[in-house]
Amino acid sequence: MQSVEEFRKNFDSVYYNKILKIVATFDEARQDALFKCILCIIGAIVMIFLFAPIFKFCDFILINSFPTLSSDSRSDLMGYIMAVPGLIFLVLVIAPSIIAKDFENSIKKEIMPLLLKSLPSFMWTTKRSITDNFIKKSKLINTYNRQEGDDSFIGKYKNVNIKVWETELGRESGSGKNRTYTVCFKGVLVALLPPRKYSALTLIKKDRLIDVIPDGLQQVNLEDIEFEKEYNVYSNDQIEARYVLTTAFMERFKNIQLAFRASKIEASISEQGILLAISTNRDLFKVGKLWRPVADYEQFKTMMEEFASILELIDTLKLEQNIGM
Repeated sequence: MQSVEEFRKNFDSVYYNKILKIVATFDEARQDALFKCILCIIGAIVMIFLFAPIFKFCDFILINSFPTLSSDSRSDLMGYIMAVPGLIFLVLVIAPSIIAKDFENSIKKEIMPLLLKSLPSFMWTTKRSITDNFIKKSKLINTYNRQEGDDSFIGKYKNVNIKVWETELGRESGSGKNRTYTVCFKGVLVALLPPRKYSALTLIKKDRLIDVIPDGLQQVNLEDIEFEKEYNVYSNDQIEARYVLTTAFMERFKNIQLAFRASKIEASISEQGILLAISTNRDLFKVGKLWRPVADYEQFKTMMEEFASILELIDTLKLEQNIGM
């Protein structure tokens, strides 16, 4: 594959010639899954209205059946009794997301290998593709001790190794009632590992969201006033930072945020490569939405543009060229 436009053409070709023939067989399963989700939602709503009557009825039975029971004992017993409808309600609330995810995964196992024929060097996996060590060295994300991953993609474009990992990184402390959990990052991490090596550490952080500036970094002033309004740039090499952060780069950088419909995007450029942190609460790379026909082109197009935005950044930076900085 020589260009992003070629990728787009290949993607459409694969979709119309191969994907459409397969996804039609999934639509009946989609409707069944959607029906089950609707039943669960209706059941949960009904349970909300039944809680008060159930509570009053059980309390009435206890009072009349065990008149000598103390109020504290009756409250404890009511707690155990009401735990049953509470558990049923919880199952009804959680079930739709599990049903939807199971359906999506069943489709992805069939479709993803075909979709990636438009990116021949890529593979899809549910295993993490970016290590903790790489993330730590990037100096981009706060200290975390928990991670939950979803889709991962590993591949190469124009001699640049690419790793994409949809994940949530969080920090947990304490236990029991004192347990606290803070989300440090949720979205997609993209690692670009080019033959070109950078000698400096440069961070692009969302304006007013800089946490702690690593020692030795100084703020970089850029010519693009609009970019500076949105982002803070810090580096230990002003010359290299300005060499990398061209007007074209900044435009592509913002395009990635638009393609992923992200709340923010940040980046680290260092000797180990480039790490993009694309923050979003959306379930990305989704191709099995229950409320749409499986063959709906728009959900596939969204995935295509997400990948295309990353490839365009590689083109803009000419990362495939191993030249000195």
